[in-house]
Amino acid sequence: MQCPGTTPLIPTLFFFLVSVQAFGQPPMASLPGLVVDARSLQPVPGASAWLVPGNISLTTTSDSTGHFRISAIPVGHYALRVAAVGYDTLEVPELWLRAGKQAEQRVELSPSAQALGAVTISALAREQLSPLGVRPFTVEQSLRWPATFSDPARLVSAMPGVANANDQANHLMIRGNSPNANAYTLEGVEIVNPNHTGNAGTATDMPTLSGGGVSILSAQLLGPSQLLTGVLPVDRDNALGGILDMRLRNGNMQEREWTAQAGLLGLELSTEGPIGKGGRSSYLANYRYSTVGLLGAMGVDLGDEAITFQDLAFHVALPAGKRGELHLFGLGGTSSNVFNAVHDTTQWEVDKDSRNIDYSSSMGAAGASLRTSLGNRTTLSSAVVISEIDQDRTEDFLNNDYSVGYRTEAKLSERKLSGMVKVEGAIGGRFRYAAGASATERRLSSIQNSDVAAWLVRPWLKGRWGITEHLLASLGIGAAHFTWMGGTAAEPRASLQWRMRHGRSLALAYGIRAQLPQWQSLAASPLPPFPTEELGLTRSQDIVLGYDHPVNDRINIHVEGYWQALEDVPVSADPFFNASYGDFSMVNIWDEQVVVPIIATGSAQNTGLELTLDHRFANGFFYQFNGTVFQSTYEGADGKERDSRWDNRYLVNLFGGKEFRKEKADVVRTWGISGRVNAMGGMYDPPLPTLTDINGHVLFRGTSGPEQLPGFLRIDLRAYLKHDRKGRTGMWSLDLQNVANTRNAAFRYYDLRKGEMVTKYQLGIIPNLSYRIEF
Repeated sequence: MQCPGTTPLIPTLFFFLVSVQAFGQPPMASLPGLVVDARSLQPVPGASAWLVPGNISLTTTSDSTGHFRISAIPVGHYALRVAAVGYDTLEVPELWLRAGKQAEQRVELSPSAQALGAVTISALAREQLSPLGVRPFTVEQSLRWPATFSDPARLVSAMPGVANANDQANHLMIRGNSPNANAYTLEGVEIVNPNHTGNAGTATDMPTLSGGGVSILSAQLLGPSQLLTGVLPVDRDNALGGILDMRLRNGNMQEREWTAQAGLLGLELSTEGPIGKGGRSSYLANYRYSTVGLLGAMGVDLGDEAITFQDLAFHVALPAGKRGELHLFGLGGTSSNVFNAVHDTTQWEVDKDSRNIDYSSSMGAAGASLRTSLGNRTTLSSAVVISEIDQDRTEDFLNNDYSVGYRTEAKLSERKLSGMVKVEGAIGGRFRYAAGASATERRLSSIQNSDVAAWLVRPWLKGRWGITEHLLASLGIGAAHFTWMGGTAAEPRASLQWRMRHGRSLALAYGIRAQLPQWQSLAASPLPPFPTEELGLTRSQDIVLGYDHPVNDRINIHVEGYWQALEDVPVSADPFFNASYGDFSMVNIWDEQVVVPIIATGSAQNTGLELTLDHRFANGFFYQFNGTVFQSTYEGADGKERDSRWDNRYLVNLFGGKEFRKEKADVVRTWGISGRVNAMGGMYDPPLPTLTDINGHVLFRGTSGPEQLPGFLRIDLRAYLKHDRKGRTGMWSLDLQNVANTRNAAFRYYDLRKGEMVTKYQLGIIPNLSYRIEF
């Protein structure tokens, strides 16, 4: 006998249990993507895409338009692999897939000449002449590594051969070169210094064109980017140190997303989404406003200066016909730091106490790039960017009654109009080629020199030949023409790579590169018969030898040795000055202004060995050890070899982290902790001034040799809590830079009030608590 109401109760219980189970499922992520041929830019249908680690449910194939989507992915970190018949297998490592943001991928597959297996690359690796000196970095790393503060330059400072010149800023010393030896590119085109407060962390507090307190471009906008060192690709130049090659990611082409972040260093808001329908266009914009003043209110020592900054950046991706892409992009920012004199004259202990200092800066860049197919095996790329930075600094020297005794002023502006065009293609299955040209007009303006303008024009050609399945040869030739001096210099590049079994490889590269004269050179005091117009390109010969040894699919050992010889370095020009300035060389200059007449007859040399042991992120764990031993020397006008200012002798980085995951009902919580130990030898004080003149010029005197500062040691920590819920991801994080509050010497200077040499120390502990939400 059936009880009344029994039958309808069963389906009711069933649907109740199903609804409870659905409600209790943890949040999931999805991964949309597009697979295209790297040469024709045509969609690749039928390509297999899968996630590692994963199961069969995390595998899919691209449709007739090349699009794919992997859905119902447990949130976490993965690698994406894509394979298709006739193409090399490509792997995109370290993807963070979360509920609040889709990590949309555009995958470009290269036709395969032979079965070489999976290739782990950055999105730009196919452009490089060889893998030597290429250090890729991603936005995901900035969210795991400690004390990066969303700054690409601070992120790469943990890489082999790279050191930060001062904790307060992001000026980079690369392989024994001055921060002035570096260059910045955006979407493959050179731009001016894209940083706030260019005077931050410098010895004379003067404006620079090499770095600043923080990047104007937040890591939030970065696509796969890289640091280039050593033998540069033949289509890149104007850097003797390295190139920070930044690429912007596309916005989400499927749906609108928002990211907001608030912390002790600033407020940040970004938005992205599709433009219209069709899934081929998108926008991405980011705005940031500083709240550094909160740190000062907490008692954190930031040098007693009131620091403010704000910036805005955008990227718009549009289709250009059936096979082309048009990108519009730009960034801009303003910043300032102000120091007011101590109001009690009895507390004036050092020179700075009696001075009012006001620094301001504005920077902007806007550009466009176009990439289109010229056939099934050839692509055309072009880009143009205009960028400018203007910096102004005033310093009032106060009398005891607080009246202004006198005022000094420093102005420094740079504008660059840069463009490039290149054609890439393939002949058969083993030979790939590229040809193109770039041109940059640089216009400089300073107190010493009102307006200096000249063009750097560089045509180039390169080819890569797969001689055998295991041997790859590359050859390139460029020519640099600098209109300031009217000369042309050849710049050959060559490399040979031997791919062995089990993923091991050995590579050798040689190249000649050059850099435009520093602004201090062009603003130096002219002295007949040595006019500044005769200063040309500073040139460098480079030889790099590297070895890669994968231990397994997670751990890799890389060894790289380098030799660099610099020629045509500006040194003291007049024998009358050489008795006191014979040890002067432009390789030692950073922010200082130059009052010594100069001529380009000096030289310098950098030699080093780098070792990297890298465990990429897997199963919630990662680490890297990298160590560099090197020597950096130079010769001034007196012909004597000396240690350069940047001769730290050794650099050591050890960093890593671990994540712990816990799933509860409708939320996934992930705790993470990471740390970094950074140690290096002290920099050398350049030959010190007996006095500093009232205009802030550093006057060098001859010495028996520069003095080395004490060694540097800093420990950074980061702790974070991520929580994924349906449709949104939140993250609490706490960064502690210099958690041990170590007193590291920054530089020494002569203080007139004290009448003695004074050591200036770098920053103590810097905390940054922030909350980030994506939805």
